[in-house]
Amino acid sequence: MGRREEYIDTLTLTKDELYKARRAQAEIRKNGFIQPDESKLVEGLTAFTTVLSLMFKLPTPVTLAAGVISAVGSMIPSEIDTLTSVSHDGEDFLDEVYDFLYDNPEYDLVEVKLPFLEFIDEGFRIVQGEGIVTGVRIAGSGWILL
Repeated sequence: MGRREEYIDTLTLTKDELYKARRAQAEIRKNGFIQPDESKLVEGLTAFTTVLSLMFKLPTPVTLAAGVISAVGSMIPSEIDTLTSVSHDGEDFLDEVYDFLYDNPEYDLVEVKLPFLEFIDEGFRIVQGEGIVTGVRIAGSGWILL
């Protein structure tokens, strides 16, 4: 089993980046954790390459998929179940923040503190639960700190 680390990282994201990050993490959960299939995972991640480095630390669908499949290959079923659950929780939080930006078009950026689970040996990370929105930027203006 590879080394893992949990930590908080602060990211500034657009609505589009939030959408792509959530969709990419869903692909990782479905085709990496639940039903591991490296080729389906690569295919699913291809549409979201612009956020892979920022969110997951690996720049291409191929490298990210290989890392995910490698990590899951050394896990027992209960670990995979836990990983699937915390990944889904992270997706839910990203969805909530996306919905907030969608419903409030006057904001163009959001700053969030996200809880990450990093797979050190495999070189990737996932959002593993609920974070905290620390600020929003009014389009063409300044930041509102929360």
